[in-house]
Amino acid sequence: MHKMNKILTVIFIATFVINNVNGQNAYSPVPEEGIVNFVTSSTEIEPSKAKGTPYLNEEFVHGEVIVDDIVKEVGKMRYNAYRNEVEILDNISKDSYYSLLKRAYIRVEIDGKNYSIYTYVDSDESIKTSYFTDLNEGALKLLFKPEALLKQARSPSTSYEKYVPPTFVWNSSYYMIDETIADAENHAVKVRLTKKGILDFTGDRKEEMKEYVKENKLNLRQEKDVISFLNYYNSL
Repeated sequence: MHKMNKILTVIFIATFVINNVNGQNAYSPVPEEGIVNFVTSSTEIEPSKAKGTPYLNEEFVHGEVIVDDIVKEVGKMRYNAYRNEVEILDNISKDSYYSLLKRAYIRVEIDGKNYSIYTYVDSDESIKTSYFTDLNEGALKLLFKPEALLKQARSPSTSYEKYVPPTFVWNSSYYMIDETIADAENHAVKVRLTKKGILDFTGDRKEEMKEYVKENKLNLRQEKDVISFLNYYNSL
């Protein structure tokens, strides 16, 4: 009976979306192009059995799905940094969510933070795809990759040890990408926030930018100073 109710709910949601493609429902979980183009099937919200959280913010908050700089949909959203997914609350049932499909032409703004898809060079030199938050505008960009890892549970091997439940641990990092390079092989690369690490991306302006750092007393170990540095560099 529960399964049948779930099927009827999904049918109702799909019908509701088709009948509201003109945006009468401000918090519809799917955009005008239809459910299959933007989101996966719904997933029930269940309490996590792990310690910690994979969310920057566990609450679903206001978000926008943007395609070619046009807002296609608004809804209640959150970012899952373990699954690398944007979750959109089903505003009808309130007890399930849809996962937004990862597409390079789709970006999302959640609670003022912009999430975009980029390819990047992973630690094993393979090329992968992930959501990043853009920290500045312009061709040379600093990207933040929020990432949560799940440490497996550990059972006691002796009577003196305690059971350790599965635990989310954060392993976020920074990346840089130079979008003046129009090349399919241009991928975001991991960077440490250090003076050398950031200056290495400035090419033949390196000495000029080194002086700018000195004159303005910037600490390139701090995110806010790196953003100021890049804003100036991109204005040249």
